[in-house]
Amino acid sequence: MSAERVGGRNWVTTAIAIAVALSGVQHLIQAMTGLRGAGDPQLLIVEHVDVSIFSFIAVYGIMRGRWWAPWAIAVAGLATAVLVLSLGPLLNLDAASRSGLWSGAVFILVLAALGAWYVRRTLSS
Repeated sequence: MSAERVGGRNWVTTAIAIAVALSGVQHLIQAMTGLRGAGDPQLLIVEHVDVSIFSFIAVYGIMRGRWWAPWAIAVAGLATAVLVLSLGPLLNLDAASRSGLWSGAVFILVLAALGAWYVRRTLSS
């Protein structure tokens, strides 16, 4: 299995960068919506901003081929998983509403680990 190179990058790495960038944009929009009075707790707004910053740093690292890009993907994924887990207490969700938060956080961590592994593998070759 070989990923073809497009513009100096392989298309899988570019797809990972796009997915991470879209996540960052989505969290930035969530933060701005929370700041405009959507009733989100301040800590949740800060978490959205943090995830956005970590995601944009990861995208920069991926696109520039930096050695630390896999670590940046891992940090962005971990921050996103923490945000998901914090939704229960921050929004005072009942037990039924919290039931999917752990599986969602684990899914995010698995995706981040796979992305970090692939980018590290690509940068090493």
